[in-house]
Amino acid sequence: MPRLLSKEWWEERVLRMYDSWRDPVTWHVTETPEGPGDLRQFKRRRFALLVTYKRSGDAVPSAMWFGLKDGRAYLRTGCDSWKVRRMRNNPQVLFAPSNIRGKPKGAVLACTARILPDEEKPAAARIIAGAYGAGRKLYDRTVATVYEEAAYIEITPNALLKAEAEAEAETRARAEEEAAGRRVEQARD
Repeated sequence: MPRLLSKEWWEERVLRMYDSWRDPVTWHVTETPEGPGDLRQFKRRRFALLVTYKRSGDAVPSAMWFGLKDGRAYLRTGCDSWKVRRMRNNPQVLFAPSNIRGKPKGAVLACTARILPDEEKPAAARIIAGAYGAGRKLYDRTVATVYEEAAYIEITPNALLKAEAEAEAETRARAEEEAAGRRVEQARD
């Protein structure tokens, strides 16, 4: 048992509080068919529902604060949190705008989570802080201090990843065509 009033004790209490707030609906969300492929619906929203998966395939929902930039969402949590462990095993997640209890307030999107390396953490922290201002700064100095170290997570809609891969493949094919054309011209000369 954690020592009374230690960081571990506080972390356990905070996590229990979050669990008690969770809306029962969050345990049963599924991807919205024909939902939007981007995060535009998240503008002017304060919370997002993040659903990660256990190895058994069971869904685990969490309501999170987030920041948006360039079609991606950025989240912060503890490095040793269970959601980070689950994302290391399975980066496929569901993501939806929600209320503070995690009840979806829009389409549920299939996304891919990426745990950011240390050099990308400051930029993600600025994006999240910029979305909330003084309220986030107060949270970071009080409640969030129970985490020893923070993990920052980038959430990218699978539709955006697919579009980026197609655009990259097209660019690569165009470059190969141009290179082949130059070789033909050089052979003629």
